[in-house]
Amino acid sequence: MAPWAFPSEVSTQSDPIPRPAARVLVIDEADRLLLFRAVLQDRDDIWITPGGGLRHGETYEEAALRELSEETGLEGVTLGPHVWDRRHVWRWDEDWYESIEQFFLLRTPTFDVSRAALDPEEETTLGEHRWWNVPEIMVATTETFAPRGIGKLISPVLRGEVPARPIDAGE
Repeated sequence: MAPWAFPSEVSTQSDPIPRPAARVLVIDEADRLLLFRAVLQDRDDIWITPGGGLRHGETYEEAALRELSEETGLEGVTLGPHVWDRRHVWRWDEDWYESIEQFFLLRTPTFDVSRAALDPEEETTLGEHRWWNVPEIMVATTETFAPRGIGKLISPVLRGEVPARPIDAGE
């Protein structure tokens, strides 16, 4: 069982296990977004932002910083605002989960990603990483992103139009 999974006797698509998760929109000085290719069991790969499930007693902000350190090696940063929310139901092995995600903004100089702190499951699940610019995302017709409309959603943020309250990022 994954470390973020909550024990349950039965989970279904209509009654999934809740999984609070924190994600980080890591944007460099060239307005590129850092994404990881998630290698999924029985579905197509999907490009996702750094982040993951909250541990017991952890806040969304604490989880975002921990996951950022584990997945990228980036430490000692201050998160920007919570800009998006997303709910998504998905299946892993035999269980169904509902991710309840908060996305935080982080502007940073470009850095070399370190995968040294990944656990074995993350090593297999998190494939390559890449810095994407918006035009590349918008024309990447064979790629899938989460959230699906990330190219349109990130554009106003890059222009400095940070929402006063988090917006729904959709599927």
